[in-house]
Amino acid sequence: MKLYRINKVTKPGGVVVKKKDVLAASDSEAMQRAAESHDCPVCEILKDGRQVGAIV
Repeated sequence: MKLYRINKVTKPGGVVVKKKDVLAASDSEAMQRAAESHDCPVCEILKDGRQVGAIV
C-alpha cells in the first residue's frame, strides 16, 4: 500500500480547498477512490508530492 493525497481544488491547478490522505495499492486505485468520493468534483491526486492524476 502506498500513501496518496487527494486535494479538492476550486479548478484544475487552483486553490486547495480540502486535503485527504488515502492508502491505495496503485495509482489507478487511488484515482478510482477519488472519483467515488462525494467531496471530489475537481481533485488532484498526488504521490510523493507529484501529481499522478486528476478528476475534472
